Amino acid sequence: MSEQHEDGRPPVTAWLHAKGRELVIGRNTGMLILCWTCPCCRPRVIASRVTNGSSEETKTWWLTDWQGDYIGFPGGRWRIRDVGEAHHNDRSAGCSGVIYNNGVIDARGRLVGLPEKFVSGYSYNGYMELQQGCVRKDGSIWWPCPNG
Repeated sequence: MSEQHEDGRPPVTAWLHAKGRELVIGRNTGMLILCWTCPCCRPRVIASRVTNGSSEETKTWWLTDWQGDYIGFPGGRWRIRDVGEAHHNDRSAGCSGVIYNNGVIDARGRLVGLPEKFVSGYSYNGYMELQQGCVRKDGSIWWPCPNG
C-alpha cells in the first residue's frame, strides 16, 4: 500500500475510537468514518525552544528526537515556526514570526522531511515551535497559533 496518493494526499484511513478501539461511526450518518482528515486531530506544539545565533549554546536546535514514528497525527501537517515573543509569553496572542520548514505527517505519524537540526542565523531570540496542524474538510490547515 502506498504512503500517499499521487496527488499528495495521505491514504484513506479507518479511524479507531481511542477508548474502546472500535471503528468510529459518524453520529449523524451512522456510517463508518473513512477519511484522509481525521475528525479527532487537534493542533498542538510538539516541541519548542528559544534559539539565538550569537550563542553556541542556543544557536542549534537538534530535532532528531522528533524524527521517529508516532510523533504526529497521521494525515496532519507539521512546521517549524518562530512564533514571536508576544505569543511565547501569551498563548492567546497571534504568532508573528517566520515559517522555516514544513511538511506532512505520514500514516506512521512520522514528520516527513523534518531536518536533523535548525540553526539560527540571527543574533536575537527566536521563539521556535515545532507545530502540528490539522487539515480541515475545506483543505485549510488549523494551526496552534490563533492567527494561523
